[in-house]
Amino acid sequence: MGEVGGAKGRSITSGSADDQMNCHLCTNVKANAWCEDCKFYLCPTCEGHHKKIPITKAHRLLSGNRMPSFYPPGSGSNTEDIQICPDHPLEEIKFYCQNHDSIGCVACHTLKHATCAKQYIPDVSANYKSSKYYKNLIAEFKATDKNTSKSLQEIDGCLKDVDKLSTNEINKLQQFKALIIAYLDQREKELLTEIKKRRDQDTALLEKLQTEAKALQSDLGKAQQNLKTHESNSNHLFIAAKRAKTMLNQLQTSLDDIKRKTQVQPYTLQKDPLVETLLQNKDGIGEIVSRAGNNKL
Repeated sequence: MGEVGGAKGRSITSGSADDQMNCHLCTNVKANAWCEDCKFYLCPTCEGHHKKIPITKAHRLLSGNRMPSFYPPGSGSNTEDIQICPDHPLEEIKFYCQNHDSIGCVACHTLKHATCAKQYIPDVSANYKSSKYYKNLIAEFKATDKNTSKSLQEIDGCLKDVDKLSTNEINKLQQFKALIIAYLDQREKELLTEIKKRRDQDTALLEKLQTEAKALQSDLGKAQQNLKTHESNSNHLFIAAKRAKTMLNQLQTSLDDIKRKTQVQPYTLQKDPLVETLLQNKDGIGEIVSRAGNNKL
């Protein structure tokens, strides 16, 4: 127990009349009385309490010159010998209750253990160190300490398992994400290639029709110019007109063909319904679920 009280610094049997006897229950406070029953020095305040507490008010108190001028044997002059009761700070732990396997002061046993079988601690403690009870207690402490160490090792192992488990699952998630991204990138590449192919095909066709339309327009211009050239000669104009009519029919047929081919074949991106469902599902990429089994990986 830690340092309590003020009676200290002298041997049990030595002392002189000039020495200051200090209160056992206070720190560095001069004693005013000596209790023959408790073997305590008491300051005026503690003496007052001692006289009021029912269990100690009948104790024999010595004061003045009647007080011992030294610390008598068994007085608890060294603070290591004083075990103060936690429930009654003015009392020393002196008794052992066999019924409840508990220790306490006079007040404890008077108020709580009046009908119990009690023993004076000095009478039962002399050979306690060599008793089987103390040996069993030490063995139990060792066993509990061993179990505690084992428990700490298990906790450390579980902490490592927690880190390992989270690392594994994070890696799985990131790998799965990488697969999804790689798949989407590949599909994007394929769809972009198809769109470009359709664009190039439509562009090539329209550019070909554009060239043919320009050539047709040029032929029409030439035919009209040829008619004007022969307007001064009726015979030549008639012949030129008949030829021009035949050519015009051919040009009109070609123009109809160009007009028929001049169109764009519409196309659109049709989203994959599975991906659409995935995007609408808040747990689409996956979820964390507990698995059966022990807590070891």
